[in-house]
Amino acid sequence: MQNVLPNAQIYKRKEIRNKKIKSSARVISYFLFLVCFLVLLMALAPAAPVAAAAKKPPRVMVALVMGQSNAANFGETRKLAGPNVFSFGGGKLLRARDPIPGANGTGGSVWTRLGDKIISAGLYDKVIFIPVAVGSTEIAQWTPEMPIFQKQVIPALEAARKSNLAITHVLWHQGESDAYLQTSWADYQLRFRNLARGLREQGVSAPIFISTASACGQYPSSDVIRGAQQNLVNHDAGIWAGPDTDVLSGAFRAGCHFSASGLDAAANLWLGSITNYELRIKN
Repeated sequence: MQNVLPNAQIYKRKEIRNKKIKSSARVISYFLFLVCFLVLLMALAPAAPVAAAAKKPPRVMVALVMGQSNAANFGETRKLAGPNVFSFGGGKLLRARDPIPGANGTGGSVWTRLGDKIISAGLYDKVIFIPVAVGSTEIAQWTPEMPIFQKQVIPALEAARKSNLAITHVLWHQGESDAYLQTSWADYQLRFRNLARGLREQGVSAPIFISTASACGQYPSSDVIRGAQQNLVNHDAGIWAGPDTDVLSGAFRAGCHFSASGLDAAANLWLGSITNYELRIKN
C-alpha cells in the first residue's frame, strides 16, 4: 500500500501536466487562428489612403478692366453676380453688383454677366474684377503720363498689390471715341503700345485682351480703328484678341451702349476670347 500512493501521485501529476500542455496548445492554436484571420481580413479590406490628398487652392481670376463706357456701367440693366464673383475697389472686395465701383455710370455692366459665365464654364473658381473705366474717353487719355493712368490705374494696381491680388487678365474695351474722332491707325497703335508699356512698368505681366470696338449708336464702325486694334494682337508681347463687339447691333444696343440682351451677348463674346486663350496656353 505504501508503494501505490506515490505512483498514483506521479500519475496525477502527469495527467495534470498533460492537461496543461493540451490547454496551452489550444490557446496557441486559437491565437494563431485569430492572427491568421486578422491578416486575411486586412488583406481583403480596401487599402486606406496613406494621407488625405492636399486640398487644391481655388483658381482665382483677377481681371483689370479698362476702357470707355461699354467697359463701365452704361448698360441697360443692372445685375447682381453670383456668390463667387467679386469687384475690388477702394481697398474693398465685394460681391459684384452693378453699377460696379471703379467705373463710372449708373447702369449695368458686362462684367457681372461675364463673371457668372466664367464660373459656370469651370474656367475659374473665383473671379475678381478691378474696373477702371471712364465713359467717352479716347485712347490718348489712357497713356501713362495722363491723369487717368496716374490717378486711377496706378492707385488701383497699388491697392491690389496691398491686398495680395495678382492681376491675371487685362480686359480692354475702347475705340468708339477714336472712331468718331477719326484717330489714325498709327496713332491708335502708338498710344495703345504706350498704355501696354505703362502696365508692364507697373509690374502687370498678365495677358492684355484688346477688343475690336468702334461702333456707337448712329456712328458706324471704323475700318481704321478695327484694323489698328486687330493688328495690335501679338502673343509674344502678351496681347491677345478680345471680342469683336461691333457685331452687336440692332436689338443688342440701346444707342451707343448695350441693351439687356447686348450685355449678355457681349459677355458671351468675352467668354469665348478668354476660353480660347486658356485652351491655347494649356496646349
